[in-house]
Amino acid sequence: MDLTAVQVRNRMVLSARLIITDHWPRVGRSGWCPVCRYRWPCSATSTAYAYLTVVGQGLWVPSDRRGRR
Repeated sequence: MDLTAVQVRNRMVLSARLIITDHWPRVGRSGWCPVCRYRWPCSATSTAYAYLTVVGQGLWVPSDRRGRR
């Protein structure tokens, strides 16, 4: 199965958003990554945001429902 460039881009956008959601600080521990346990934004979040910025979606923020577990 060959993917088009648009399909690859869309999958990478979804992956970046998932990384950001997973690494988003939780209530009571703001400023810290729950996965990496480093100051937020961690390197994974920074890299994901860098990609989203390149494709014009750098201001994306997870919804409260998904971002706050």
